[in-house]
Amino acid sequence: MPLKTASNIVTGRSSGAFTLIELLVVISIIALLVSILLPMVSRAKEMARAAKVHAELYGLGLALEMYAPDHDGVYPPVRINCNTDLLDHWCQLPVELANEGYVPKGPPDGGLAAEVEDAFHPGFTYKYARTGRPYLDNGEPRYDRDYRYIWIPDDFPVCQSTTGKYSGDAAFASHQPLQWILWSMGPVFDSEKSESKQAPLSAATWYTHPGDTGVLVRFMTTGGIQCKSP
Repeated sequence: MPLKTASNIVTGRSSGAFTLIELLVVISIIALLVSILLPMVSRAKEMARAAKVHAELYGLGLALEMYAPDHDGVYPPVRINCNTDLLDHWCQLPVELANEGYVPKGPPDGGLAAEVEDAFHPGFTYKYARTGRPYLDNGEPRYDRDYRYIWIPDDFPVCQSTTGKYSGDAAFASHQPLQWILWSMGPVFDSEKSESKQAPLSAATWYTHPGDTGVLVRFMTTGGIQCKSP
């Protein structure tokens, strides 16, 4: 049997070792798999948040429907914050729901009336509105302010129409088709869709799939039918 020479020892390698090229190939494959899987994980997380939003809006709708019979069929009013540091909390969940135990009460110094945060935007509650005049923080009606803040499509509650009227218009003086509406601002708080003047009732402003912007909505008609966005 021939003996191993020095050159054989230097140039030979164990059958279990990897060359630099093999290692680079493995690293490239791993990087490729990560680049493919990360967007899938991100979409899955977004879908989970959207599902959580719809579940919590459903629960809040139940809270409103428990509140109304206890208060002569009247839903809590929409509040207008007078403090400039709370302006970002417009149309937050009613303090009445929290104070009377229908939903958890928010922290005393946190700026939130209720401790039910938007799953897409921690630090903010879901939005709430109803037809009628808004109220100030002290409980007084706001008579010096136009309350045409809910745009209602002409085909409500289908909400596919691009034409409509505001809830305060004279056309709705004798009959308001909407009782209340709850919504999340969606994945992008200040997107063009979520801040549209026709949001949140126009279907064109609704969030529909991962990667989309827009609002997630639940509302009640005066006929007692609850509807929601996709």
